[in-house]
Amino acid sequence: MYDVIVLGGGPGGNKAAELAAKSGLKVVMIEKSRLGGTCLNRGCIPTKTYFARIVGGHGSIEEMWDYKERIVEKLHDGISTLMKMSGVEIIRGTGEITSTGETKIISIETKDGLRQIEGKNLIIATGARSLSMDFEGSALPGIITGDYAVTYPELWKYPECNEVESVAVVGAGVIAVELAVLLKRMGKNVTILKHSDQVLRRSDKDIKKKLIQSLKKMKITMIDYFTPEKATQEETSIKLHGSTPKGPVDIQCDRLILASSMIPILDGFGLEKTAIEYSRKGIRVDKNMQTNIPGIYAIGDVTGGMMLAHLAEYHALSAVEHILGREYVINPDHIPWCVFCDPEIAVAGITEDEAEARNIPIKVARAYFLGNGMAQALNHTDGLVKVIASKDDDRLLGVHIMGPEASSLIGEAALAVAQGMKAKEVARTIHPHPTLTECFKDALFRLEEE
Repeated sequence: MYDVIVLGGGPGGNKAAELAAKSGLKVVMIEKSRLGGTCLNRGCIPTKTYFARIVGGHGSIEEMWDYKERIVEKLHDGISTLMKMSGVEIIRGTGEITSTGETKIISIETKDGLRQIEGKNLIIATGARSLSMDFEGSALPGIITGDYAVTYPELWKYPECNEVESVAVVGAGVIAVELAVLLKRMGKNVTILKHSDQVLRRSDKDIKKKLIQSLKKMKITMIDYFTPEKATQEETSIKLHGSTPKGPVDIQCDRLILASSMIPILDGFGLEKTAIEYSRKGIRVDKNMQTNIPGIYAIGDVTGGMMLAHLAEYHALSAVEHILGREYVINPDHIPWCVFCDPEIAVAGITEDEAEARNIPIKVARAYFLGNGMAQALNHTDGLVKVIASKDDDRLLGVHIMGPEASSLIGEAALAVAQGMKAKEVARTIHPHPTLTECFKDALFRLEEE
C-alpha cells in the first residue's frame, strides 16, 4: 500500500510527489500523458520561450520553434529524473477513483491493461482546460483553444507562420493578452474580442488603464462586449459573426483563438461517482487543501480560483504538510502573479479597489520607470510601480508593477507583503544603484509624502 497516491503529473502533482517522497513516504504518481502538465508542454514554458525571443530579443525568432521543443524536452527529462531520484513511482495511464474509504483505491487503465492500486492518502491534481465555446462552427479548422495555441506550428514555426497574417483572440485574461501581444510583435494583425470592457479582471485599475493604452499603441484592435455567434470557412480564412450592444460585428481572420477562460478538469477520473464535494468551479477544499473526505486532497487548477503553476506547487506543500501532521496555510492575499506582455505586469497583494471594498484606510503612491536610470539605459522606460499601504500601521498591502522585468522585480514585493512589513522598513532597505528595483524604492518613499 502507498502512503500517497498523486493523480496528475503537472506542476502541483510533481511537487506533491517530490515533497512526500523526500519526507520518507511511499509515493506513486499517475499521469496519462506527459509529465509537466499544461504549464510545461503547452503553457508557461513555451510562451515564455517565445516571449524571450519575440519581445526580449534573446535569439533568433526563425529558430524559436526548435529551441522551444528542446527546452520542453530538457525540462520534461529533468522532471522524470527528479521523480526517479526522489523515489517516486510513476504509472502511465488513466486513473479512476473507485474507493474513497480509509483505503483509497484507484483503477488505472494502462497500455498493459487494468491495474489497481491502494493508498492511505490521495492528492487530486488533474489541472484545467480551456472553456469550450458553444457557437455554430466553433470546431472549424483554424479555430484553436487557448490551452493548445502555442503548439500550432502555423502560428510560431518559420516559415509556416508567415502564411498567417491575421489572428483574432476571444478573451481578455492573461492567456489572451499574452498571445495577442506575442502575435502582434511577430507582425500579425491582431484583434482582441472581449466579453466586457475590461482586461485582466483581477488587476489594479491603474494597470488596466495602462495596459489598454499599451495595446492600443501596438495597434491591437479591441472590440468590447462581443458575443461570438457563428463561424464560417472562407477559403483559407475564417469569418466570425458576432454581436455587440452597438450591433452585429463580423471579423475576418486567418486563425481564431478561443481563450476566454480556463475551467477545472472534473471529469474522466470518477469524481462524479464519489462523495467528494465539488461544483463546476472546482473541488472544494479547506485551508489544508483537504476535501470533505479525510485523506483526500485536491491541489492546483482543479480547485478553481487563481490558476497558477506556482500556486499549485504551494498547494502541494500545504497538502503534504498536513499529511505529515504539520500545517502550512496559504493566504490568498499574498499570491503573486505575472503577465508576460510588453511591458510586463506583476502583482503582489491586493488592489486599491479591494482595499476600499474592505473599508481598509490606505495610502497610495506611484513611481515611473521614465525617471529610473537603469530603465533609461535599457531604453525601456514605459510603465510604473504602484504601492498600497495601510494608513493605520504602514503595512505594505499591495504592489503593482507594469514595466521592464516586472516579473523579476515582484519577488521583493511578494516577500514584503507576505511578511507584513511596513512600507517604511522596505524603503529604508538599501537598494543598489543603478537598478530597476529603485523604482519600487522610490514609490515606497513617496508613500511618506501621503
